[in-house]
Amino acid sequence: FPGTGMGAANNEPPAAFGAAANVPRQTPGVYGSSPVDNSSMPGSGMPGMPGMPGQQQQQSGQDAYSAQFLKDVETFNSPAHFVRCSVSRLPNSQSAKQRLSIPLGVILQPLAYRSMQAMPNLCQPLRDMGSQWTAVDCNLCGFSQLTPDPYYASLDESGKRMDRFQRAELHKGAVEYIAPGEYMVRPPQPPVFMFVIDVSYTSVVTGLLQTVVASIKEAIQSGKIPGGQRVQVGIITFDTSLHFYNLNSNLSQPQMLVVSDLEDLFLPLPDDILVPLAESETAIINLLESLPAIFGETKVNESCLGSAVRGAFMAMKHIGGKMMVFGACIPSVGELALKSTRDNPRLLGTDREVELLRPAGNDGYKELGKELTPAQISVELFLAPQAYMDLASICPLAKFTGGDVHYYPQFNINTCFEKFKSELVHVLTRYMGWEAVMRIRVSRGWKITKFDGHLFIRGQDLLVVPNCHQDQTFAIQIDMEENVTPDPVLYVQSALLYTNSEGERRIRVHTWAAMTSTNFNDIIGSIDVQASAVMMSHQALDQSLKGNQTEGRNKLSSFCQQVVQAGNMCPQSDALQFLPLYIMGMLKSAAFRATNDIPADLRTYIWMRLETMSVSQSAAFFNPRLMALHNAPEECRQPNDHGQIDLPEMLNLTSESMTQDGVYLLEDGETMYMWIGRAVDTNFLSAVFGMGSFEQLDPLAAEAVVGTRGDPLSEKVGNIIRQVRSERPTPFLQLQIMRQGEPKEAKFFAALIEDRTVGMQSTYTEFLQRMGYRSPQAAPPQQGGMPQAGMPPPGMPPQGGMAPPMNEDTDPKTSVAEHSSLLPILC
Repeated sequence: FPGTGMGAANNEPPAAFGAAANVPRQTPGVYGSSPVDNSSMPGSGMPGMPGMPGQQQQQSGQDAYSAQFLKDVETFNSPAHFVRCSVSRLPNSQSAKQRLSIPLGVILQPLAYRSMQAMPNLCQPLRDMGSQWTAVDCNLCGFSQLTPDPYYASLDESGKRMDRFQRAELHKGAVEYIAPGEYMVRPPQPPVFMFVIDVSYTSVVTGLLQTVVASIKEAIQSGKIPGGQRVQVGIITFDTSLHFYNLNSNLSQPQMLVVSDLEDLFLPLPDDILVPLAESETAIINLLESLPAIFGETKVNESCLGSAVRGAFMAMKHIGGKMMVFGACIPSVGELALKSTRDNPRLLGTDREVELLRPAGNDGYKELGKELTPAQISVELFLAPQAYMDLASICPLAKFTGGDVHYYPQFNINTCFEKFKSELVHVLTRYMGWEAVMRIRVSRGWKITKFDGHLFIRGQDLLVVPNCHQDQTFAIQIDMEENVTPDPVLYVQSALLYTNSEGERRIRVHTWAAMTSTNFNDIIGSIDVQASAVMMSHQALDQSLKGNQTEGRNKLSSFCQQVVQAGNMCPQSDALQFLPLYIMGMLKSAAFRATNDIPADLRTYIWMRLETMSVSQSAAFFNPRLMALHNAPEECRQPNDHGQIDLPEMLNLTSESMTQDGVYLLEDGETMYMWIGRAVDTNFLSAVFGMGSFEQLDPLAAEAVVGTRGDPLSEKVGNIIRQVRSERPTPFLQLQIMRQGEPKEAKFFAALIEDRTVGMQSTYTEFLQRMGYRSPQAAPPQQGGMPQAGMPPPGMPPQGGMAPPMNEDTDPKTSVAEHSSLLPILC
C-alpha cells in the first residue's frame, strides 16, 4: 500500500487480467493527491465537515502507530475526486456494523476530470533489473509475489522504505502504468464513432436532425475529438429503413445505400462505412450538411431503432467503438419493436407504477447489449421524443454496454439546441478509455456484495466497460465476511485496464485505506454525508425496481430513522445532523416521490442518471444550491486569485429565505432555475434583461440575454451563472427563468425541500420529529423561553433564515412563504 513501505507496486493487479506473473515493471504516472475544491458544493465543507470526506478522526489514547498511520492515509490515499467511501473509520466486528445505520460502500470515478496542470511524464519502462527476484506478500490478499532484487531498499528508523517518496507507486494512491504486450489480445483499438441518426418526420420537424448535424460538425471542425489521425467515423440514418453511406474520400459525394428488408439485414458495403476522419472529413461534412435537405420532406413517422442498432453493430463489430444513437420516437417497426399502448398514466404514483419502469417483454434490448459488449461496442443514447418512448425497455442497451442516456422530452430546436449541442460535443471530446475492463479488490475479512453503475459483469467480478470516460462513476457495496476477523485496516484497490485515444494500453490503479475501530463515536464521526446519501439512493433504487416504489421509500425512511436515533445518542455529530436532510431530499425528489406528475420515461431517465452521477452531482440533485442574485456581493463580478468567481452565500432551501423583491438562482446538478419576485427592483430588470417592468419580462427571451448586456450588474449575474456551469462539466445546466405567479414556478418550489412540497407535506422540522428526533434537554433556552422567529427548537438543525418581519403582506420584503399566491404550492 502506498506510503507504508510494505511491498512494491507491481505492474499488474494480481490475477486481474491474466497476465504473466513475472513482467518487468513500469514507472507509474502520477496523479496529484490534492482533491478538487468542492467547497461551494451543497453540503460541502472543510475536511472533517459533513457533506465532504473528512479526516479520519483519531480516538483518544490511540497508540503512536495508529496516529501515524492515519496521517499517512490522509496523505497517500487516492484523492476524493477518484474514491470516496461512506465512512472512513469502519466497524471491526459484526456487532459494531449492526449498530451502524449507514450502508458501507465505495464510490469510484477512475477517470475523473482533472482541472490541474498537465501530469508529469507518464510510464517510461524501467531498465532490465536482472533475473534475481524476492518474494513480497500482498497486503490485500496475502498473495506472495516476486519482486526484482534491485527494487530492494533500506528502511528508515520508523521501519519504512527510505525511497518511498522517490517512487510514485509507494506514496501516491492514484498511479497509472503503460501496460506491456501481455495485456493486449489485439492491437490497441482506435477511437471509433458510429452516428446512428433518426430521420423520421418527428426528428425533422422538431429540429432534432438539424441539431445533431450541427453538433457533430462543430465537434469535428473544432479538432478536439481525441485520437488525431486514428479516429474513424461512420454514419447511418434510419426511419422505417436503414440508410448506409459510402464515405470513401475518392468519391465526388457520399453514396447512399438503402436496406429496407428489416427481417434479413445485411451490409450493402464490405468497406467504407467506417472511414478515417482525417482522410474523409470533407465527405463526412458534406453528408452531414445534406441530410436535412434529403429528408426535409419526409412523411415517415415511424422508427426502426432496434434494427438500426443491429445494422450499426454489423458494421463495427470487427473493431468496436462508440455507437451514438439519436432517436425521436418509439421504435415501432423492425427488430425489438415496442408499443406505445404500454404507457398507462393511471399507474403513475401507485404501487403498480414499477410495471412501467421495468423493461417490456423478454429484455430484448438488454440481450442486444450483451451481444455488443464482447465486441467492445458501447451505446450512447440521445433520445428526444414528443411522446412516450418506453425508455425502460430501451435504456438497458446503454446500461449494459457502459454507455449513458441523454433525454430531452418535448425537444424543440429553439429551446434545446444549446443544451443538446453542448452535451453531444462534450461526449465526443472528453477524456475516454476504450476496450476497458476493471477489477476491484478489498482486503481480507471483507467482500463486495454488489456493483452499481453502467457496466457488464463477466464472470464473478470482471467489470467490462467498452468505453470508459471521465464522467463515469461506479460504486461497490461491501460487507464483512462471515466467521472471518477483518484486518485492522481495510484496503480497497481498483485497477482499470484501458486503451487511451492515442493507442496506449494503460492501467490506472487507485488505492484507498481506512482503519477499523471499536469506538462507535469514531465511526459515526467519519461519515461522509454525500457518499452515504449516494449509497442509500442506490439501495433504494434497487428495492424500488425489485419490489415497488413504496418499498424503496420505506427503505429510505428506515435509514433515516436509524440515523436520527444514532443522532439522539451522538448529538455532537455534524454528519448525523445533516444526513436526514439529504434523505428527505431523496423522498421529495422526482426519483422517489409518490406523485403522478412524473411520466414513466422521465422517472426511468432519472434512475439511469443516478446510477452514474458523481457524488457531488447526486448531492446537488437531492439537496440543491440556492443563492440570491439581486444582492450578490461585488466580489462576484471579478475572478479571484484562482481565476474563479466567488459565488453568493448559499441559502437554506425554504421560502423563508426569499423575499418578493428578490431574484434567486437554484441549481440541482441538472438544471438552473432563476425565480424573479414580482416586486423586484426595476433597475435590476433593466440592467440584466433590458426590460422596464416585471410585466414586460418575457422569460424565454430573457434566458438568451442574461450576462450579455455589458452592464456591471449584468456582468455579475452572468459570471455567477458561468461559474456554476464550469463546476458541472456535464450535463449542460440550462437556465429556466420564471416569474412569480407563473405555473412553472412549481418546479422551483418543489426543490425547496425544507418546506412542505408536492413530494411530501412535511417541513424539515416535522420530518425530523416524525423520524424520532429528540431535542437535547441541556440546550439553554432563548431569552423569554421561546425560540426566535424562524429558528428551530434548541438542538434542531437550522431550517432556514426568516425574512425581516413586516406589518403588511404587500411589502416587497415580505417572505415569499407568506404570500397568498403560493399557498396552493407550499401547503
